[in-house]
Amino acid sequence: MKYRYIYFDNDNQKIRWTQSAPENLAPSYNYIGESSRVEFDLLIELLWYKYEDANIDINELKKIYIELRTFCDSIKESFNL
Repeated sequence: MKYRYIYFDNDNQKIRWTQSAPENLAPSYNYIGESSRVEFDLLIELLWYKYEDANIDINELKKIYIELRTFCDSIKESFNL
């Protein structure tokens, strides 16, 4: 399973899932965490469900990411993955 980095640009409200090093991104991108493609898609789905077209606060995004990360890790542990 490939894990990549999640970055968020709070000013422009853009989120990226990339393997790029932080120095290759604009300084406005903040590191959020790591995820697989499926986990990232689920994060986007959760954000869309909660915020639709409204702005997302970076602290709220980090909170949702941590909750999702904990949930996904608990599922993997229950299946011994």
